[in-house]
Amino acid sequence: IKGDVMYVTNNGNHRIQKLTTGGQFLLKFGHHGSGKGQFNRPISVIVDQRDRILVSDHKNRRVVILNEAGTSLLTINGNVTGLHTFQYPTGLALDPQGNIHVAAWGSNIIKVFTPE
Repeated sequence: IKGDVMYVTNNGNHRIQKLTTGGQFLLKFGHHGSGKGQFNRPISVIVDQRDRILVSDHKNRRVVILNEAGTSLLTINGNVTGLHTFQYPTGLALDPQGNIHVAAWGSNIIKVFTPE
């Protein structure tokens, strides 16, 4: 929830919905797939201090960062080898510095990323 707006995942329909806190539908974005603007079982959604929307795209093994209209700005890909590897992200959180904490079910870890 950010102000009088909230974002919810619609896991079965592979999309994010934007609603007022009173429940009025405002916008939906995303559909099934692995490309830009697509999700495969989104689980968590949060909004950062810059009003960007962060989504844990569970089956695509990534975190997608979007603007308020739902346009993809950045992807943190968990499939790459090395320091950023994670599988099946589930939970997302932000710390006071704006760092992104990703809880990954498939790899049993929490990864921390800077917001840029």
